[in-house]
Amino acid sequence: MSLFKLENVDYYYDNHVKVLDNINYEFEPSKVYAITGKSGSGKTTLLSLMSGLDKPKSGKIIYNDNDISKIDEDKYRSHHVGVVFQSFNLLPHLTAIENVVLSMDIANLKVGNKKQVALSLLNEVGLDEEKANRRILKLSGGEQQRVAIARALSFQPEVILADEPTGNLDMHNEKQITEIFRRLAHEKNKCVIIVTHSNSVAASADVVYDLEKAKENLA
Repeated sequence: MSLFKLENVDYYYDNHVKVLDNINYEFEPSKVYAITGKSGSGKTTLLSLMSGLDKPKSGKIIYNDNDISKIDEDKYRSHHVGVVFQSFNLLPHLTAIENVVLSMDIANLKVGNKKQVALSLLNEVGLDEEKANRRILKLSGGEQQRVAIARALSFQPEVILADEPTGNLDMHNEKQITEIFRRLAHEKNKCVIIVTHSNSVAASADVVYDLEKAKENLA
């Protein structure tokens, strides 16, 4: 059963250059999806639409049988969909734990001990307590990406959207981050959607949606 669905989604810039044309994709829980395509094919634009940061020019984006344009944007992003950015978007003056706790505060999450929950999430993605208490600038790129994933998980969203999450990482860290996403889908029942240009990340996904093929089918 689909948790997330794109129905006839179109998007174009103000100069009417069409980036996305009649996109119809479906996404289920417990699976990893890779959205691929060359630079400029609309991968990141599609993720922005799915995260509610932008709106399609036509068509619908459906989450849990609801058009996301009808859902309060802040509630949608702070309760239902966790976003992992390529550039991490962490606050560098805070520790890893503090970044995760801040996300819980923004979501107005009611838990007994937020720091302990944050540490548990960071442990889950491979960071021990010592590194969890380091400031972000004292962590490696791979470690910062783990913090970004833990932050996205902090309010227990059903959907994880990741924009080129391994784009700034070496092959070793790419493999480890990819495995984290696979565990989240297969063991935690998350719907994980990854925009990627990496062939190895795409190969690890359960389903691949190629935007180039979507355009060819319309040609």
